[in-house]
Amino acid sequence: MTEQPPRFRWLVLALLFLNIFCATLAMQCIPPLFKEIEQQIPMTKAQMGMIMGALTLASLVFAPIGGALSDRIGSRWAFGMAILIIAGGSVLRAAAGSVTALIGFMFVMGAGIAVVGPNMPKALGMWFPQNELAMANGIAMSSMGIGGAIAMGISATVLSPALGGWRNIMLVVSAFVLVSGVLWMVFFREKQVPGAEKPRQNIAANFKNVLNVKDMWLLASFYALNMIGLMSIIALLPTSLEERGISNAGVYVSLLLATTVVFNILGGFLSDKAGKRKPFLLFCAVLLGLCLISFATLAGAPLVTALILAGAAVGTIATVLMVIPVELESIGQQLAATAVGLIFMIGNTAGFIGPIVSGKLMDLTGSQWGGFLFMAAALFCAAVCIIPLTETGRKGKRAAGHGL
Repeated sequence: MTEQPPRFRWLVLALLFLNIFCATLAMQCIPPLFKEIEQQIPMTKAQMGMIMGALTLASLVFAPIGGALSDRIGSRWAFGMAILIIAGGSVLRAAAGSVTALIGFMFVMGAGIAVVGPNMPKALGMWFPQNELAMANGIAMSSMGIGGAIAMGISATVLSPALGGWRNIMLVVSAFVLVSGVLWMVFFREKQVPGAEKPRQNIAANFKNVLNVKDMWLLASFYALNMIGLMSIIALLPTSLEERGISNAGVYVSLLLATTVVFNILGGFLSDKAGKRKPFLLFCAVLLGLCLISFATLAGAPLVTALILAGAAVGTIATVLMVIPVELESIGQQLAATAVGLIFMIGNTAGFIGPIVSGKLMDLTGSQWGGFLFMAAALFCAAVCIIPLTETGRKGKRAAGHGL
């Protein structure tokens, strides 16, 4: 009889969901508030892109260090301290008096986020079997869509009037992040992997082993190109829609983020059932690229349709991508945080550059087209990276084992 996974796995999933939800709420409440913030702190679209991009720029340094450290000290302390760092950076934004200060405080938040990301697949991989892993990862990832959708939908229209302005919003969301981090450190426990109680390799050796895996570089390239488009959309689409005369732009963008919630779970479930990962990543990258092109001109029902399709693609990509390092035999659970940290370092650096380049193209041309074409091209290139990637789903492994 197959032993049932421990019930504790659901508490782990709930804790991850809560922490990522609160962190995302703190991150994504900024873009809809840019128009209000601009009254006190003047800024260009490129600077708006830099403020959001600072979240991902921190990964250049902190994602690989945090990932490797997590493989050494465990997810309880690494993840918990990262959440507390996010709370600290978030609350400091309430005192910001310049664009430079906002960028700096968002960078601090990004340092924490860079450690949170690698720990999610690692913590889930400890407690969930492979036939549930993508689904569990999808449920955890759905917290980003929920947090982002709520932040985009209510930060400017509900929270700002209710709390007395954008600075007070920063204080409130920071408190939520702080509480969630404390709960993680109190309740989460590591699951020992047989034969892995005492790691045989040091951090330098772990880096060397991961860097020698070809699939890690393909995943990093795919993630980087996706982040160029995704971070550009999050940072610039609300303002872009407002300038085209579309009211409640933040609510429109929240549709994209809300749809990711459904497809974080549904995409992971379907990938588990299909036993494959590559087809989902390839199709969704192409679909997202086509949607990005359409955002420059669409309005009304066609825009809503495109946003929903884009959300379906983003949700599926986010879920499936993060389980592959755990499933790769050359990486596995023991080196998953190191691998994901390196992927985040490369990909999130691109996520910092993407909104700046997209915003600059819009500023220089005075048109939406240049920025959106740049985003779409990145997604089409991402799809190409999937073609040579090793299939890690159970059907792909089974076929490889039979020489098919």
